[in-house]
Amino acid sequence: MINYPFGKLELGEGLALTLNGMPLKGEPRLLRDLKPVLRNPAFVNDQNSGKVLYMMYRSVVADPMHSETFRMHSVRFDLTVMDYCLLDREPNKTLGHIHPDAMPGLSYPELYQVLNGRAVYLLQRLQRGSAQVSDFLVVEAGPGDAVLIPPNYGHVTVNVGGCPLVMANLVSNRFSSDYGPYKELRGASYYLLENGELEPNPNYPAPPKPTRSDAKYPVSKDIYTDFICCPKSYSFLNDPTRIGARYCKGQ
Repeated sequence: MINYPFGKLELGEGLALTLNGMPLKGEPRLLRDLKPVLRNPAFVNDQNSGKVLYMMYRSVVADPMHSETFRMHSVRFDLTVMDYCLLDREPNKTLGHIHPDAMPGLSYPELYQVLNGRAVYLLQRLQRGSAQVSDFLVVEAGPGDAVLIPPNYGHVTVNVGGCPLVMANLVSNRFSSDYGPYKELRGASYYLLENGELEPNPNYPAPPKPTRSDAKYPVSKDIYTDFICCPKSYSFLNDPTRIGARYCKGQ
C-alpha cells in the first residue's frame, strides 16, 4: 500500500493499480515497443517481446468532483507503474518523448513526482532540426521527490530502485507527446547502464558532458493535492513563461 494525501494506491499483479480500492484502467508499454530506443535492440526476441515493461494510467481523478478542476485548467494527472528489470545492460526505462511548443520557442513543461521506488530522469535539450544536444541533465529522485521537466527538454525515466517504480505527473492536456526523435536516434544521447555508467549513444554527434542535478520542485503534500488546492499555481503547465529562469536553463 502506498499512502499519499490524494489517496491510497495498491499494486497488483501485472503492474495493475488501484486507487482508494478502485481498479484503474491502464495502457501497457511492451518490450517490443521499446526496441527502437534500446542500446541493444537484439535483446528483443519472439519469446520476450510481449513483456509488459510499464503501465500508464492517464487522466486519473481521486474524486469525481475534481474532474471539473482539471478540465477548467487544461491539466491532467497520470500515474505510471514501471517494472524493475534489465533490458540487456540497461535498467527498465520509458520510451522517451518531447513536447510541442506551447508558444513560439517554448515547449510545454511537465511535472513528475516519485511515489514509490527510485527514478533517474535523463533530460536533454535538442537543437531544433538536428541531432545536436546542447544540454544533458541527470536527476535522481526518491519517494516524495518532484522533478520538473523544463520547456524544450525531452526526457526518459529509468527505474533504478530495485522494485516497481510508481510515479505521478501533471501535464497539459492540450497536446500529444512526440516519440519520433527518440526512435529515430535510438534513445537518448546517453544510455544509463546497470552499474550507473552513462554510455554515449553513437547516433548523436558529440553529445555534451552530462550534468548531475539535485534540483527538486517544491511540494507541500503531493502534486495532486497541491494542484486541487491551488490550480492557478500550476498555470505554467500551459504557459511556460510563468516558470521562472531557474527552471528554463538553456533557452
